[in-house]
Amino acid sequence: MTKTFQKDEQNITLLMMNFIGKHILSATALSKEEIERILEVAKEMEPFARKEKVSDLLKGKVLATLFFEPSTRTRFSFETSMVRLGGSVISNYMMKETSSVKKRETLYDTGKVVSAFADVIVMRHPERGTVAELAKGSMVPVINAGDGPADHPTQGLLDLYTIWKQFGTLDGLTFGMVGDMKFSRVVHAECALLKHFGKSRFVFIAPEALKIPQELKEELESAGHEVLETEDLESVIGTLDVLSNTRIQEERFESHEDYEKFRGTYSISADLMVKAKDSMIVIDPLPRVDDQLKIEVDEDSRAKYFEQVTNGVAVRMALLALVMGRG
Repeated sequence: MTKTFQKDEQNITLLMMNFIGKHILSATALSKEEIERILEVAKEMEPFARKEKVSDLLKGKVLATLFFEPSTRTRFSFETSMVRLGGSVISNYMMKETSSVKKRETLYDTGKVVSAFADVIVMRHPERGTVAELAKGSMVPVINAGDGPADHPTQGLLDLYTIWKQFGTLDGLTFGMVGDMKFSRVVHAECALLKHFGKSRFVFIAPEALKIPQELKEELESAGHEVLETEDLESVIGTLDVLSNTRIQEERFESHEDYEKFRGTYSISADLMVKAKDSMIVIDPLPRVDDQLKIEVDEDSRAKYFEQVTNGVAVRMALLALVMGRG
């Protein structure tokens, strides 16, 4: 059960003003107060995300989704969010092949052009810093839907929302993160957001070659959190409140041979879940690849990764409303 973050009316008004026209480019740029406000608005958006109510909050507004990298959940989630708020969508999910970028148009110019058509832009790209480059040319808010291995702020936010709904707090928990800690933009976003909350324990489970970047570890420790690194999931799963699973990402390796070295390193199964707390939850940004997250786990009430899909719509509805001054 969630609890409401306590703020006075003046602070809420100021926070709403802080979002208007703002780019959402990095999880590191969000303050604790801003994160809390996004989660609160997401809770208000849940009836619309669950198809229980209809909204015309953004009627007449247009969202442009620009995807240079494959996506199912993130792109559909943003587009669904805009439609459920009464707005419209223009979309290009093959920007590398079917946009003027193919003709060597700069991202800055693309931002200038697309912002003349749309009221808000959502962009995904395989290279870090590219979304920020497009935002420099944009005259409307730009939201980062993932830039290579660097960041994925909206996935991080929906992960926090899922945890907050389950535990009613983001303080004092043990977060286990398993898989690719080096390249996972989801894990990097989760850490950047969670570091603002009360003292917790972070357990990073990864092969040595894919361990968490040292600077992220140091940021968490500087914020007062405890950090543990291990390669053995089974030895720590019984201590976790949250298990955040991330696939080993083939697209981040220089060759298929390099990827194959780590494929199948971890497998979350029904047998493994027996060793976990009854209250632990499993989250995952998906897609599911190989046996790292077995289908049999879907039947476990602790599996929250498909619930995250609807949570993602609520969070992205909140973000769209906030950056356009309707939150």
